[in-house]
Amino acid sequence: MTSLTRDERQSRIEELKRWFEDQNEEFRDDGFPPEVQAAWDQNTAEIQDHEKILANLQQRDERMKQMAKDGTGQVESGDGRSIWQDHRAPQLVSRMTERDVYDLSAVRVDPFNPGAPNAELINRARRAAEISFYPAAGRNQEDAQDHVDELLRRGDGEDWQASEVARRILATGSPAYKRGFAKLVVASLRGTPGVATLTHEEQKAVERAPMAVGVGSTGGFAVPFQLDPTVVPTSNLSVNPFRAISRVVNLSGTNEWRGVTSAGVTASYATEAAPASDNSPTLAQPPFVVKRAQCFVPVSIELTQDWGGLQSELASLIQDAKDDLEATKFTTGTGTNEPKGIITAATTSPVNMGTTLVIAYNDLYAVENALGPRFRPRAQWVGNRAIYNKVRALDSAAGAGAQWVPSVQSGLANNVPRPGNTGYTLIGYPANEDSAMASAIAAAAKVLILGDFRYYVIVERIGMDIELIPHIFDTATGFPKGQRGVYAFWRNHADVIDPNAFRVMLGI
Repeated sequence: MTSLTRDERQSRIEELKRWFEDQNEEFRDDGFPPEVQAAWDQNTAEIQDHEKILANLQQRDERMKQMAKDGTGQVESGDGRSIWQDHRAPQLVSRMTERDVYDLSAVRVDPFNPGAPNAELINRARRAAEISFYPAAGRNQEDAQDHVDELLRRGDGEDWQASEVARRILATGSPAYKRGFAKLVVASLRGTPGVATLTHEEQKAVERAPMAVGVGSTGGFAVPFQLDPTVVPTSNLSVNPFRAISRVVNLSGTNEWRGVTSAGVTASYATEAAPASDNSPTLAQPPFVVKRAQCFVPVSIELTQDWGGLQSELASLIQDAKDDLEATKFTTGTGTNEPKGIITAATTSPVNMGTTLVIAYNDLYAVENALGPRFRPRAQWVGNRAIYNKVRALDSAAGAGAQWVPSVQSGLANNVPRPGNTGYTLIGYPANEDSAMASAIAAAAKVLILGDFRYYVIVERIGMDIELIPHIFDTATGFPKGQRGVYAFWRNHADVIDPNAFRVMLGI
C-alpha cells in the first residue's frame, strides 16, 4: 500500500465509513449483490489496516511523550525562587489525532493569566474542524471546514469571540459528546431520559458542555458543532442568496453588534497659509440586537421509537427550517422581533417603472442610473425568477437589448442547493434569485433590487441549542396526545446600514 500521512489515513477511514453507511442504507432490507459484497469485504480489510497502523502510531507517540515527561525537573529561577519548569516537547496541534484534540487535560493553564490558554484552544479547534465530517454540508466538506477555520482565525488567538467559538467546538465536537448527545436525545424522545446508558467518557463530555457553552442544565443540549447551521452554513435549500452576497458578522458571548457608518470625509482647496477646515465625518453606530428564531417539531411516540439516523436527519431538519425562514425574513421581515428584510429597509428613492404593469429595458437602466457611483462597482441584482424570465422575454436573440447573457434556449441555472446566483449578468451586474420577492408586476410591487449588498448586514450569534419536550398536552382536555417535541432555537438579526447603497424598481 502506498505510504499515507496520518491525516490521509484518517480521511480515508471517514470516506470508507460513509460508503459503508450508504450501502447499508441502500440494501437495508436485502442482501448485497456479489459485486457490493466483494467491495464491502475489500473495504473492511482496508479500514482495518488503516486503523491498525494509526493505533501503532498512537502507541509510539504515547511512548515518546512518556520519555519526554521523564525529563521534567525543578530548576531555579533567576531571582532564587524554586519554580517548576516543564521540559516536555509539546505535541504539534496540527498533527494531533481526534482523541488528542479533545483531551483538554493537556492544555496549560496559568491561574494569573486566565486568557493564556486561548491561543491553544483556538489551534485545537482549528484542528478539530479540519478532521471533522459535516453531515449537513453533503459533499462540500472543504467549504464547511474553511468557514469554521475563518471564524477561528479572528484576532490571532487574542480575540475573545474566537476563543468562545473554539470552546464551543471543543465542548460539542468530540466523539464522546456526539455519542452522548444522540443517546440522550433518543432516550428523551422515547420518554426514558433517565435510562440513557452513557459511558463514563460520554457522561463527562455531556456534563462539561453546559459549563463551556452556557446551555441550560434541564432538558437542554448544545447541538454538536458539525450539525449546527449557525456555525457551519451549508448550501441553501431555499433559493436565498443573502448569506452568499451580504456581509455576515458572527457573534459569540454577546447579543449585540455595533457597526460604524459614515457619509465620508469632505476634502477642499484653500488659499496659501489659510487654516484648515474641520472635515471630520459624522459617525453613526446602528445597533444590531439579535432576535430569537425557533423551530418546534412535534413527533409521535411511535416515530421516536423507530427513529434511526438521528444526527443526519436532525441536521437536515434544522437546516431546512432555518433556510425557509430566512429566505422570507431577509426579504420581507419587518425588523420588529425579526430581521429587517431588504425590501423593507431599502426604501430610499424607489425608481418607478415607465409603463403600467410592463417591464422594459429603460427600467433597468433607470435603476442603474439612480444608484450612486460608489456603490456600482460591487452592485448585484436580486429578484424573483419569474421577473428575470420577463426580462429575458423582451429579447429572444440572446439578450442583445439588455445584455442578458443566457439565451432562451439555455434557460437560467437552477439554484438549489446553490445559494441563489443564476450564473449570469443583467446589464453587467450579477443576477441573484430570491424566491421570496414579488413574482408578478403590480402597482407598488418591489420588482427588482440593485445594490451593494455589503451594506446589508446579517449578524449571527454562534450557537444553536435544542430542548426536548417529553409530552405534549391537548389544549382542550389537558390530556397527553401521544406526542413529544424537539424545540430548537438560535438568534440573529439583519438590516441595511446604508439605504443609499440600494435602488428598488417599483411597479406602477
